[in-house]
Amino acid sequence: MTDTEWENMFRESPSQAYGLFIEEYGNLIYAIVINKIGGCGTKEDVEDCVSDIMVEFFKNAERFSADSGSLKSYISIIAKRRAIDAFREITGRNGIVYDMDDDNIVLPPSDNDTAGEAEKHIFSRELWNIVKSLGEPDCSIIVYQYFYNHTVQETAQRLDMTSDAVQKRSIRARKKIGTILKSGDYYD
Repeated sequence: MTDTEWENMFRESPSQAYGLFIEEYGNLIYAIVINKIGGCGTKEDVEDCVSDIMVEFFKNAERFSADSGSLKSYISIIAKRRAIDAFREITGRNGIVYDMDDDNIVLPPSDNDTAGEAEKHIFSRELWNIVKSLGEPDCSIIVYQYFYNHTVQETAQRLDMTSDAVQKRSIRARKKIGTILKSGDYYD
């Protein structure tokens, strides 16, 4: 469906247009949000952010015009901005100071094992970078299975793949992650 067709459908039947919108762009929105807050937020934070993006889009859907740009670009901009806002809120709530330009993370002082906490945080971030480096659809498969606890069948349905293909790609992706972790080449 083209952007113009979606725009016309929105005028005629908003509920049908919203359904198609979610079906077409839902995974894109999740990918953007996970990319921005997956390393610091919880599953609920991701879900809340995605919901906020959908609400913001639906409130302002009449502002979209196919003549001024693509729907994919429009929703990507909304998603990226909202995800960055969520990232700032989450890191502020967790007491982490993050400078998005310098990519420096400053952890607050702790009475616990600070070195251990820092190492765990660095490992989590590096693991996330490894998963992102797998490319699609492997990255999405790992995220759905291990971040969202989806079954192979649920993941296959979301990604429009067969269960066998998802299972095989998941096995290969996990082996690749294991190889990278064993080699120690994941630190910059």
